[in-house]
Amino acid sequence: MRTDGILDRLAALRAADAPTHGGRVLSYVYDPGLAELDELAAAAARAVQPVNGLDPTTFTSVAVMEGELLGFARTMLHGPADGPDAVVGSVTSGGTESCLLAVKIAREAFRAEHPDVRPRVVAPVSVHAAFRKAAQHLDVDLTLVPVDPATGTPAAADLVAALDADDVALVVVSAPSYPHGVVDPVAEVAEAAAARGVPVHVDACVGGWVLPFWAAAGGEAVPPFDFSVPGVTSISADVHKYGYAPKGASVLLVRGRDRQRRQFFATTGWPGYPVVNPTLSGSRSAAPLAAAWAVSQALGTAGYTALTARCVRATHALRAAVDAIDGLRVVGRPTGPLVAVATDGSVPPERRVDPHLWADAVRSLGWVL
Repeated sequence: MRTDGILDRLAALRAADAPTHGGRVLSYVYDPGLAELDELAAAAARAVQPVNGLDPTTFTSVAVMEGELLGFARTMLHGPADGPDAVVGSVTSGGTESCLLAVKIAREAFRAEHPDVRPRVVAPVSVHAAFRKAAQHLDVDLTLVPVDPATGTPAAADLVAALDADDVALVVVSAPSYPHGVVDPVAEVAEAAAARGVPVHVDACVGGWVLPFWAAAGGEAVPPFDFSVPGVTSISADVHKYGYAPKGASVLLVRGRDRQRRQFFATTGWPGYPVVNPTLSGSRSAAPLAAAWAVSQALGTAGYTALTARCVRATHALRAAVDAIDGLRVVGRPTGPLVAVATDGSVPPERRVDPHLWADAVRSLGWVL
């Protein structure tokens, strides 16, 4: 076996990538600016490099780390730990898998009650594309409700109106929505959905690990969006975003163990071993889980609040910079770290700025929007 030059070649390939540290790539990567946290995550991942997360009864460290990470997330998102509505969950490979599993749970629960009705999911048009993928992969219908183009916010009444049918298996709202950075009207939708017996999934893949700390860190007040809201039945939250873990870690939390079982695949109907998969994967690396667990253990509530305070200051500075550019505007009233920028149509045409051209100009200065 020959290993000489391989890592040098990799270093050369990486040199062509956008920078992952320094805060100049405003998507895809989430740099806490703490070198020791990077080292901790890398060491934790290396420690479980040979481990297969498929079987936590063989590799018991997987069960312990997953339980502790989910427990942190459950507390952070105000989920009860006991009783029939106890919040339970799984660590997944990312937001897309969490969202697919949320739709799978809803589809299976709906089919059990309505075997002859094709299930439908209702969501704002601003919902993450993962739900379009889920609808395609899981063969369910998807109704997308328009949002206000000026603010990016869906009207609660429009979402509620779309629930008045006997085929709705799930309604999805975002906290915040990826395109516009606004928190959807979770409480209003959840109240109406609960009255109709429709489960509610909150896609907090972006906000789940930052909105709980946002107001305490000096940001604006955050509308209720988590398990403190009656009627919310599941939440997706990516640890590899503002949880500051390396890529490949998200959590899906579900209210009620009986409901959560709908996400599992299990079979003894083949000549091999019994298969029980809580997620879409069978064999899976334990490295992202270990890294996410280690980061959350190191930061805790105090650490996340401190990092969120830095994020609040940076976000406010970015908003102020956009507000100072004649011809551009921030879309709506974003809550959290996402900011959508659009042409300011209120100024004369000759003063309007195309945000795509602006983004290209910013990129020439070393930033990636």
